[in-house]
Amino acid sequence: MLDTVDSAAKKGRLSLSINQSLLDRLEPFKQNINLSAQAEQFFARMLEELESRAWAERNASALSAHGRDIAATGLAGEEFERV
Repeated sequence: MLDTVDSAAKKGRLSLSINQSLLDRLEPFKQNINLSAQAEQFFARMLEELESRAWAERNASALSAHGRDIAATGLAGEEFERV
């Protein structure tokens, strides 16, 4: 999913409140870090995880039923020892 982020998309603004001691520790490294790019990567990973969890919750009953079917009948191709 991370590769679906459109790097050419228009940028929006976001206001954040960050712990001051953390900001003070970051100060010497600010020239070496693109905070906007790092934040985008963090938000993309967080969004991917949230969307994955939401998908699993939406499909929990179907996944459970599928697991029961496999437990009852086995996997396709099991008889050929290719699983």
